[in-house]
Amino acid sequence: MKDQLERVVDSGGGTTFQGSESVVRRLSEPGELRALIGRIIADEAALADMAARSYYHANNFLKVVLLAGDKNPWKLRLHLWHPQPDASGTITEDIHSHRWDFTTALVVGEYFAQEFKIGPGADYHHYRYLPIGQGKTFSLEAQGKEQLYAAFEAVLPAGTIYHINHEILHCISRSAGKAAASLVLQLPAVEDFTNVYRTSPVGAQAKTEIEVQRPTVGQLRDELTLFLTWIA
Repeated sequence: MKDQLERVVDSGGGTTFQGSESVVRRLSEPGELRALIGRIIADEAALADMAARSYYHANNFLKVVLLAGDKNPWKLRLHLWHPQPDASGTITEDIHSHRWDFTTALVVGEYFAQEFKIGPGADYHHYRYLPIGQGKTFSLEAQGKEQLYAAFEAVLPAGTIYHINHEILHCISRSAGKAAASLVLQLPAVEDFTNVYRTSPVGAQAKTEIEVQRPTVGQLRDELTLFLTWIA
């Protein structure tokens, strides 16, 4: 599978929605996902490598890097949103762009997706997000305030596949009490940073360093085993 993805990205076939959609659609089929996750769970070395690349994201999900390219810096990621029964209503993540284009298949649950543009609208605190890489922290650099307005919104159910350009500002909202999961084919990065827009400031400093939490090998095995029950 890794060799196939390497060839797709190398040929340019993954750089358009038409090219990446067929790949992501096949990989997001329950049988394909179960086989891939099963092989990973059975391989201690693969789990350890994966745990070192994965982390609990500030937008309330576990970001698991299932596979990563050697020749091209693409990634196949699994995003897991746990039910949060102690929370009520809807959980909404920060509005953000990306450093790369990507194609997503929603494989469990549903969420409310929005895209935004800069223009007359609500006030947000603008930050420049610098990537984590293999380190232990990420940073947010204050850029002042900006106004944004929602240009698109839709409820996306399981089975939806969509493509987003790195420049698009977007966010998702989901029910606190329900699980959700998506499979993401991340293409090679074209930017050094992303833009983040928050309704509240991170802090008083111009630059804030935030430590990330990476799963242990045991935690990652448990997370993937739980995910298998979601697609059983």
